[in-house]
Amino acid sequence: MPAWSNNSFLWGVATSGYQSEGGYNGPDQPKNNWFHGEVNGSVMPTGAAAEFWTRYEEDFQTCERMGLNAFRLSLEWARIQPSTSSDSAPTPAFDFAALDDYSDRIAACRRHGLEPIVTLHHFTHPAWLGIDAWLHEDTVACFVEYVRVTVTHINRRLTEHHQLAPIQWYITTNEPNILVPNTYLSGMFPAGLTRGLTPLIRAYNLLLAAHIHAYNVIHDLYQESGWASPQVTLNTYCSDLYWSEKMIWDVLSLRQQAVKFTELQDYAYANAKHFEAELRKANLPFRHNLPYRFGQLARRTSNWLGRRNFDVSHLNYCLQALEASPRSQVFDYLAIDYYDPFLAHIFRLPLFSDFEFKTKDFRGWLMSGITSKWWDWRSLPEGLHFFCQFYSREFGSAVGQTHCPVMIAENGMAIRRKPDNSVATRRSDQMLRSEYLKAHVQQVKRLVQEGIPMVGYLHWSMTDNYEWGSYTPRFGLFSIDFQQGSDRLVQDHLGDRPSETYAQLINEFRKEFPQFSGMGAEAADINL
Repeated sequence: MPAWSNNSFLWGVATSGYQSEGGYNGPDQPKNNWFHGEVNGSVMPTGAAAEFWTRYEEDFQTCERMGLNAFRLSLEWARIQPSTSSDSAPTPAFDFAALDDYSDRIAACRRHGLEPIVTLHHFTHPAWLGIDAWLHEDTVACFVEYVRVTVTHINRRLTEHHQLAPIQWYITTNEPNILVPNTYLSGMFPAGLTRGLTPLIRAYNLLLAAHIHAYNVIHDLYQESGWASPQVTLNTYCSDLYWSEKMIWDVLSLRQQAVKFTELQDYAYANAKHFEAELRKANLPFRHNLPYRFGQLARRTSNWLGRRNFDVSHLNYCLQALEASPRSQVFDYLAIDYYDPFLAHIFRLPLFSDFEFKTKDFRGWLMSGITSKWWDWRSLPEGLHFFCQFYSREFGSAVGQTHCPVMIAENGMAIRRKPDNSVATRRSDQMLRSEYLKAHVQQVKRLVQEGIPMVGYLHWSMTDNYEWGSYTPRFGLFSIDFQQGSDRLVQDHLGDRPSETYAQLINEFRKEFPQFSGMGAEAADINL
C-alpha cells in the first residue's frame, strides 16, 4: 500500500481490542491490568464486549457498504503475550496463534477495502507486568520486544500467507495524556497505592521513551525487509492545556526543531505562551455560563501547576531515547483525538443522579455531582479546526514539510443508556449523533478547502462498547442492546440513524472533492 499522499483521504471508524473484542479477564482468559477492578466489582466486567473478535467479518462488510476505506483496530498485548494468572510473573511466551488471528483479521480488513490503522498499545497491558507497569523501566524493554515480535510476525503472515502488503499505518501508544492522569491523578484507571505528580511524571517519561524506541524498531524492520516505509506515530487527546498535550509533541520534535535539550525549559515556557495567544486569537464560541467561569479558574490553576512543576530532569529516559535515536524524526504524522478538549468545561450544574461509579466519601459524592460526565462533554466543532490547522502548521518542520499531515484518529460523542436499559436519556444539549457528525465533518471540509494536509477522519466508534469501567456511555454509529446480545442496530434509542448519516456525508464529501472519490468503495449503500 502506498504511503499517504495529498490526493487520498481515509474515512473510517476507530475501535480498541479490550473495549470491543470480548474474552478478557474471565476464567482461563488473558488477564490485563483491569482484572482486579472487574473481579472486585469497582468496574463493570467486560464480558463479551461487542464480540468484535468473532463478528469482525460482518463489521468489515458493513463498513465497506457504508463507503468507508479505513478501520482503526488495536492489538491487545495481553492476548499476544498472555498469562491467565492475575499476578506478576516471569515473562510469558508469545502466543503465535493469536498473532496469526490478528494477521487474518487485518487481511480481512484489507479484503473489504479498508486500510488498517493499527494501534499497538491502547491503555492496557498484561497483568504479569504488574498494575503499575509504566513506573518501571523494565516495561519499556518488554514493550519494545512485544512490538518487534508482533510487527515481524503479523507482517510476515500478511506478505507470505495472504500475499498482501505489510501494515502501513501505526499508532504506538494511545492517548498517553489520558492514560497517565487517569491512572495517577483522577483514579479512574487501575493503579497501585502510589498516586500524585511524582508517578505521573515518571509514567509520562517512560511511555514517551517507549514510543521513540518502538518507532525506530518498526522503521528498522521495514528497512531490513525491503518494505515500503511505514507511517508511525502516537496519538494524543486534544487539550487546551499546553502541559497536557502540545508539550508532548514539542518534546518529540526537539531534534527536528534544532532545540538543544538544555534549552527545553525555556522553549516549553515560550511555546506555552504562544499556544495561549493562538487560542485567544481563534476566538472560539464558548458559552460563558457559571460552570464555564468556574472551569476557567480550574484551567488557570492547572496551567500554573504545569509551569511550576515542569522540569527537564523529569524527562531523562525520554530525552536519552531521543538523543540515542538513529532518526531525528520520531513521528511521521500527527494523530489527534478530538472530543471536548477545553478544561473550562470540567464542571456542570450540579446533578447527583447519573453516577457510574461508587463514591468513597462526601467530597467524592460532591465532586462527582459537579464534574462533567461523558454525556456532558460539550460540542464545539470549531475547536477541531483550530487544533488541526494550528498543529499542522506548528509541526511541519518536524516531518520536513511546511505542514505536518494530520489524522483525526478519534472523534465522537456520548449518549447515556445503561446496559440493562433502565436509564436511556437524551443529552442535556439535546444533540443527536447525526447532528454531531454533520457539524464536525463540516470542519473537516473546511480544513481540506484551506489546504491543510488531512490524512483522514476516524469516528469513535463503530459500535457501542466498553468505556473503561462502564457500558453506559454510548459512542456507537451502531447501537447495541446488551440485554439482547451484540447485534448491531442501525437506529439508537433516540430514533437516530447515525451510520446512515455518516455514509451520506462521506458520499457528499467525495462528490465535492472528486480528487478523493477513488478511495475505498465507489458508492456507499446508504440504506443499511
